[in-house]
Amino acid sequence: MEEEKQKQTQIDRQLRRDDKKTEEAKKLDTSQKGIDLFFGDKERTFFENAGKEITIGILQESFILYRIDNKRTKTHKLYGESKKKEYLDPVEVFGRINVESSGPEFFTKGGVTRKRFAKIEAHIYLSHLEELGATIKNGDYAYHKGNYYEIIDDGSANIGNEFAFGGDKLFYITVKGVEVNGDVFKAK
Repeated sequence: MEEEKQKQTQIDRQLRRDDKKTEEAKKLDTSQKGIDLFFGDKERTFFENAGKEITIGILQESFILYRIDNKRTKTHKLYGESKKKEYLDPVEVFGRINVESSGPEFFTKGGVTRKRFAKIEAHIYLSHLEELGATIKNGDYAYHKGNYYEIIDDGSANIGNEFAFGGDKLFYITVKGVEVNGDVFKAK
C-alpha cells in the first residue's frame, strides 16, 4: 500500500511537468528501457527512504520556512509588489543544509554595510515537501541558526542528472537563499 502511494506521488510529480509535453515525449519518458531495466520503482523507493531516514531521522538539520500567502497579500496593480506581505503558517523543513559566509565584512561603494553576509543552500527531498504540503518559492523566507534568509533560487530549475534517480526521476531540489537584515523580514 505504501509503495503504491509513493509510486502515485512520483507519477503526480511527473504530471506537473508533463503539462506541455507531446504524447511522443510522454511515451518516451515512461518507457522501460535503459537504466529502468535495472533501476525500477522498488529501488527508487528504497534509496529515497534510506536518504530521508538519514536526513530527517539522524542528522535532523532543519530550517523554518515562511511562505508568502499569495491569496491574502495585496500587491500593487502595476508592479506586482507588496510592502506588507501575509504569510502561511511556518513549516519546519529538513534537508542537507550548508551555510557559507563571505568573510567578516561586506563592502559597497558607501563602505561597510554588514559585518558578514551569509548564503544558505539546502538539499530537500521532494517527497518530504509533499508530506508537509509545502512548496518553496522565490521570495519566501527561511530561518536557520539565528539568521533569516530570502529564497533566491527555489530549485525549480534543477534539471541535471544529479537531482534524479537513474537520470530521469527528479527526487530532490536544491534551494538557495541570502541572509537579510532584520528590517527586511521579522517573521511576523
